[in-house]
Amino acid sequence: MFLTKKGVWKIIIPALFYFAIGSFSIASGVRLTILDADASFLFILGAFSYACCPIIIAWGRYAEGKGKIINLGNKLLRKELKPFEFIEEYNKLKSSTDLVVNKPSIEALQLVAIAYDALDDRENCLSVADEMISVASEKKKTYAKLIKCSVLYSYDMVDEAEAIFTEARASKLDFLCQSVADAILKSDRAMALGDYKTVEAYNLNALSQAFPKPDNLSKLMLNYKLGEVYEKLQSYEKAIPYYQYCTDNGGETALKESAKSALQRIQQK
Repeated sequence: MFLTKKGVWKIIIPALFYFAIGSFSIASGVRLTILDADASFLFILGAFSYACCPIIIAWGRYAEGKGKIINLGNKLLRKELKPFEFIEEYNKLKSSTDLVVNKPSIEALQLVAIAYDALDDRENCLSVADEMISVASEKKKTYAKLIKCSVLYSYDMVDEAEAIFTEARASKLDFLCQSVADAILKSDRAMALGDYKTVEAYNLNALSQAFPKPDNLSKLMLNYKLGEVYEKLQSYEKAIPYYQYCTDNGGETALKESAKSALQRIQQK
């Protein structure tokens, strides 16, 4: 969570406004009650205004502390395919002297790790994955480990990935962790272990699903993975359109250049 001084005031001012309304309503209700007038509406309004204060503070903390950077990541990284620009914005915010709260969230760090991965910056990607694990609460620790596990498999660091994956699956997985573990089994792990048919089926299904519909980055990564699968299976004609999609729609990611190299490699077969 990154909260600037400006962000704190954007949380406090609306909360104080509702607190003032609540106090005024209750005080006015008391005066009317003393005069034997019906003040029920004022008491209800006062109670409602007071009840809104913690909600406003909680929502404001999320919106200002996490929501902004997450929305920026979704825009720059997942939609516009500008991973380097997102990393620059994240680092600028993280190093800001205006921060009153400087505690990276696991959600923002995951976006940063994805951005480094999209740039094929493996060292920084793994470093951020480790940071995710270090800042994660006990409740989210397994999720963070699974994210690192996915990265390790994709980098063919199978032994380390297997150790983490076995440990994570031995714990009680919630719905989100179970979904991530299933995806790892059918994609990253299967790819690393050479089970290309499983990877093909999983990625084709993910690419065609209507809900949740894959965003631009997901489509790019799914197409690239399918290109890799068909190249591994020596089905070069099938690989070409998937790699071509990546060259045409790769934005500012490393996958664009990797796909170009793959197409050149296939043409020489």
